[in-house]
Amino acid sequence: MGATFYLQLAIAGLAVGAVYALVAVAIVIPFKASGVLNFGQGELATLGAYAALVLASFQLPYGVAFALVLSGGAVFGMVIERLLIRPIANAPAFTVVIATFAIGLAIKSAVSVRWGDTVFSVEGPFGDDPLLFAGVRANPSSLWIVFCTVAVTVLLTLFFRYARTGKAMRAVALNPEAATLMGIRVHATYRWAWAISAAIGALAGLLVAPVVGVNPEVGQLILRGLVAAVLGGFTSIAGAVVGGVAVGLIETFASVAVGSTFKNLVPFIVLLLLLAFRPHGLFGTREVHRV
Repeated sequence: MGATFYLQLAIAGLAVGAVYALVAVAIVIPFKASGVLNFGQGELATLGAYAALVLASFQLPYGVAFALVLSGGAVFGMVIERLLIRPIANAPAFTVVIATFAIGLAIKSAVSVRWGDTVFSVEGPFGDDPLLFAGVRANPSSLWIVFCTVAVTVLLTLFFRYARTGKAMRAVALNPEAATLMGIRVHATYRWAWAISAAIGALAGLLVAPVVGVNPEVGQLILRGLVAAVLGGFTSIAGAVVGGVAVGLIETFASVAVGSTFKNLVPFIVLLLLLAFRPHGLFGTREVHRV
């Protein structure tokens, strides 16, 4: 096995890791803003995949479908935050987590009732013919996933650094009470956090649909997304991206080293080993509580 083979694996792992990174980022954003760990995030990716399937049946241009999936995901995220999360925001954390889990189950059940367990295929925006670079084959859909993940990461970085709403979300994440005293509308920032998170989750489903097909199990992406988020530090968007890419590469190379049967275990083993030495993840920081 030469360098070309390993480069091929790296490209495949990078594409897989990019999807995990998007899911991890979508988990981290509302957690940073409101402290809510959304276990229904994977099903938002499922909705994005099925939205791509439905829009494809109308033969809409890909750009239009892309915009509709993102905007629809954002609106759905706002609805979830306003109707289902905000009324129980002051409940014990475990109650809120169970609520998000229930939301995910409800979405998955609704999808299964409507479409069953059939795996549907969706054509990618650039076709399925592989591209050839110096003897290395690359799926256009995989390259598109990587590009979109890089674009989302850059846009989020600029948003949180320069946009007024982004700065408000950062302030609320640091200290909600102080942010309120400064005139920041805390509930509005929560709403935006859930909108952005749901839009990114729907984007992950849209991007992965041409690669793995559309089925109710797309939501299983949350398992890798959680591993990536914890690996990166859980409160860092950059860490979530790095963690997602790392999990994708580890999983892909593990499929060659230990076989496809055990490859799914390797990321979890790596995570446990890392947390033994860095309990706060790669980019996480220890919380300091002053009395």
